[in-house]
Amino acid sequence: MRFYGRQEEIKALQHFLKVVEQSHSSQLVNVLGRRRVGKTTLIAKAFEKSALPVFSFVAQERSEEATATAWLDEVVQTYRPEFVPTCKGIDEVISFAMTLSKDKPCIFIIDECQELDKVAPGFWSRLQTVWDRKKDSSQMLLVMSGSIISAVEQIFGDHSQPMYGRSSCRIEVMPFTPSIIKEIMNDEAGAFKPIDLLTVYAMTGGVAAYVELLSKQKALSASKAIRFLFSVEGGWLRAEGNVYLANEFQRKFSVYKEILHAIASGDTKWNEIQDRIPENISSYLKRLEQFRLIDRQFPILEEASARRARYRIADPYLRFWLTFVDTIRMTDLATYHNWDKLVQLCEDGLPQFLGKSLERWFIESTLEKGQYTPVGGWWDNKGQHEIDLVAIDETNKEIIFGEAKLNPEKYDEKKLEQSAQAFLQQHKKYATYSQKLTGLFPKDM
Repeated sequence: MRFYGRQEEIKALQHFLKVVEQSHSSQLVNVLGRRRVGKTTLIAKAFEKSALPVFSFVAQERSEEATATAWLDEVVQTYRPEFVPTCKGIDEVISFAMTLSKDKPCIFIIDECQELDKVAPGFWSRLQTVWDRKKDSSQMLLVMSGSIISAVEQIFGDHSQPMYGRSSCRIEVMPFTPSIIKEIMNDEAGAFKPIDLLTVYAMTGGVAAYVELLSKQKALSASKAIRFLFSVEGGWLRAEGNVYLANEFQRKFSVYKEILHAIASGDTKWNEIQDRIPENISSYLKRLEQFRLIDRQFPILEEASARRARYRIADPYLRFWLTFVDTIRMTDLATYHNWDKLVQLCEDGLPQFLGKSLERWFIESTLEKGQYTPVGGWWDNKGQHEIDLVAIDETNKEIIFGEAKLNPEKYDEKKLEQSAQAFLQQHKKYATYSQKLTGLFPKDM
């Protein structure tokens, strides 16, 4: 599969490399994003044509001295310095590379940088000393990449941390947008049905590695994707949910997982989730939000309040995994390779599941176009009225009310109109706007 999207991120990385060369000083950029989203590929793509030395390392759980030795060897092989110091610390290797970069700029990439404290306790304080002393007399682009977003944000964004304020740019790599997923489907799947596009979106969430895996397996249709997932060959994709969560949580793993299962199954209000968990969930929900595994949804244009909040699994892949892979029944069936039954259960459950995926697709694709903002869902206090999509164009005084339906025959325009009027009664400012009521169907994706 060819490289898709990411043009703005590439330009940003290349921009800061130019800053290094033009200002004759070092720059630090941190790149963050969830596992498998394509950070490493993006960074490699950004510098693939550079004539400068590119060092690319991964923070792995081995001794700091062994890590420093391995990294130093790479630097020495590239620069061929006359004098090679003894470096027992990773910060010392970076310091030496910065010294060498005075005459020849370099790009120094560290992947999974949030793991460096495990490899080298106190690393960030030591790096701060090196960076502050040498950044103005060296020419290094230091790229720190990490997949535990909350950890990377704390390292570079918490004012109590030693590296606070040292990063020149924060680049967050997001899953593919709806337009990119559709482009990939057009290129890789050939003729496809809307349900194929929606299923691939729901199953992968636009995460680059998952989409690429389905593409390589020629499984970019609903039936083939499900059949691949529930097979021996699909074991890696099925296991990703547990790996993803294990990277984020170690203590109380089962509690976090139970909360996620509750939300995925439709318990979206605080009290509904609390009823399923034996201990107070407030701190757990807060941490899940910090890790961006869940988010709170509020009616569009209305202030955040605990009473109106609905929790949602923020990652479509994780929502799919919690629903169709990580249940007791599905796990038992997979253990004994009961693939046909697994496929049947998934296909039987998809129609109900994909309704929310369709809503999310249209909200994201509408936001991506840029004409409408804000965009979101709306519901009233009493639970009598709900609108899947409200999109407002302040410039042209237009507002769209949309209802997502997998089956167009179930679209009820009269009911949508009643809900729209309830919305306008509450937000009278928009009563004079040009209004459009529309069904949101798979064929319109």
